[in-house]
This record gives sequence, C-alpha cells and structure tokens, in this order.
Amino acid sequence: MRQDPQALPLGGVATDLSTDQSTAVWHLPADTEPQERLWMAFPRDYAQMGTSTWELSGARRAWTRVAHAVMDYEPVTLLVDPADRQIVHTYVDPMFPIVPLAMDNPFLGLTGPTFTTGDVDPATGQRQLGMIDWVFNGFGRRPGFEYRLDDVVGGTISDLTNARRQLSLMVNEGGAFITDGEGTLVASEAVLLDPARNGGWTREHVEAEFTRYTDIRKIIWLPGGLTRNQGRFGLGGHIDQLIAFASPTVLLLHWQENPAHPDHAVSARTLSILQNETDAQGRPLNVATLTAPLAGQDDRGPLAWSYVNVLPVNGAVVVPSFEDPHDDGAHQLLRAAYPGRTVVPIPAQRLYRRGVGIRQVVLPQPSRKVPA
Repeated sequence: MRQDPQALPLGGVATDLSTDQSTAVWHLPADTEPQERLWMAFPRDYAQMGTSTWELSGARRAWTRVAHAVMDYEPVTLLVDPADRQIVHTYVDPMFPIVPLAMDNPFLGLTGPTFTTGDVDPATGQRQLGMIDWVFNGFGRRPGFEYRLDDVVGGTISDLTNARRQLSLMVNEGGAFITDGEGTLVASEAVLLDPARNGGWTREHVEAEFTRYTDIRKIIWLPGGLTRNQGRFGLGGHIDQLIAFASPTVLLLHWQENPAHPDHAVSARTLSILQNETDAQGRPLNVATLTAPLAGQDDRGPLAWSYVNVLPVNGAVVVPSFEDPHDDGAHQLLRAAYPGRTVVPIPAQRLYRRGVGIRQVVLPQPSRKVPA
C-alpha cells in the first residue's frame, strides 16, 4: 500500500514523485472522447448515504438513474459490495454486469483512478489502455469518509481492463482537474495544494506529476470550485461543478447571477482568469456561461446546484435537471455546446444533496479503437 504523502519527506525534485519510472507518454482523454464503457459503484450502507433506510434507498435510486440513462449508449459495469449482491438487481436492470468488491464509497469519478490511452499495440491494432491510480485520503481526512480500500478499487479495475497501472504518490480526485484532450488541463489549487492532501507540495510538483506520464503541456490554475464545495460541508474545492470543456477551446462556466449568492464572486473571478488564458496551443479560450438554477437554500446555507457537471457518453450527454425555471434554458445551451449528441436530462437533486454531481459518480473508460 502506498504511504500517505503527508508522511513522506518531500524533496526538491518533482520528477521523483511517481513510482513508475518509465518514459512512456500517455494521452489524458477529454470527457468527450469515445468511450468503451462506464464504471460505477453501487452505494453501500454507510453514513454519507443517509441515516435511514429511506435515505439509503434514495441514494441508490439516484446512482442507478445515471446508469440507466447511459445504458442505451454504452455498456455500464457496476462495482457492488458483496453484502448487496442480493438486492442490487431490485434497483438496476439484470443486464448490468456486476463485480463484487468491498469498497469504501460510491464516488468513483472523484476517488477512482484516471484512465489514459497509449500507443497502438501492434499485436491488437488498438491503443494501449493505462491508468493513473492516485492516492485518496478521504478528501483531506474529512470526518465520515473512509479510504482504507482505495488501492483495491484501482487494482481491481486495472486487472479487469488490462490497463497498465501507474501508482502516483499525489493525492488527487477526479473533480480537481479537467482537460481538453489536447494538452491543456485546468486544476484546482484548493484540492491539489491542500495541506491535508499534499502537504508541502507546490504547483511545480503537481505539474510535474501530471506531465510526467501524460500529454499535458499546460496547466491553468483556479483557486477552487463553488463556495459550498469548499466549505465545512463540502469536499474541498472541486472545479467540475464550476467549469467543463465542451470541446477544445470551449469552456462552460457555472454562472451565478444573484449578487447576494457567494458563488456570484466565484463565477466572476473564474471568468476573468479564463478570459486571460490560452490553451496549450496558444489559442484563446471561449467561455460560455450557464446560468445557475434558482435553487434557494437549505439548513446549511445557499445551494450550489450546477448544470455544468455533465456526463458526455457515446452519442449523448447526460445532464442534470432540478425542476427549476432555468432547466429549459440550460438544456438548450447544452444541446448547442454538444452538437450531434442527444441531451438526456435526469433528476439530480438527490445527488447534489449528497454533495456530488453526475460526473462525480462515474468513471469513463476510453475507447481503445484508433480514431479513423
């Protein structure tokens, strides 16, 4: 098992932070690239899913709603705790492949590995499949989040997919970065430079860890994500509820119009940063704003529901719906942003009440087929 980076002496040479000493460069795919399948985890019974049977059932319905929305477009495989094997098919279609696996949490898009693709294998005529298996430490050791089985999930998926597994010593989460698939990555300082995650690390250390085994050539840094995600009840600053690459050079930005909402300043600050940046090829970024749901607030304060956290799959894009007056306008903009894809709205309130969006509960596996 990898050690927690907090317990490791941090030297000054960033290129020594990875356990894999190969010189291969792996492609870090954009969300919009063709996929072979989608991996998800069926929620097991633990505190983050609710304190009652009714709340747990609601969480399971929310997760499996995503799976059913995807199944018409590409295969979905579910990781299921052995204790839940007898009940999982009361929630999902029996056609879903099931992998029994003891695991900590169902936030696979945040806590799981990141798939990459490599050179064409002469023996198969397909691209090689790789993965970067980051350290996960419970969102910076936040109370209630378990992480003792972190390595088990990455190892199991690697074995099942024959992906070449690279073990990183960096604490990272899928929502802490997004890429355009052409060498540009946008990263969250709040997550990746969090002392409770990567104590003592600098931007240069993080950039070296990304660039060593991927084709990332430029990293754009954002301070963090939406206010609620960075607060006491959030997960620490993920940016995939704030921005998304719809295509190279085209970014979608969560736009909070209400000046009284704390995310109003976050939206404005992010727009200012992105408008003054270029991608890895020197092209200016085009930012399209997606007006936030009206939403309101709960007993923890103003809600931070977002239309930006979407899931592109083969031929479609699964998008959140909140029974909100802004739903129709957001879905219309998303149709324009993802031309040629069917927009598939699903109710997302139950996901957001547990602090996550659609993208954060799935792990897309990129296609190994060589593009025509």
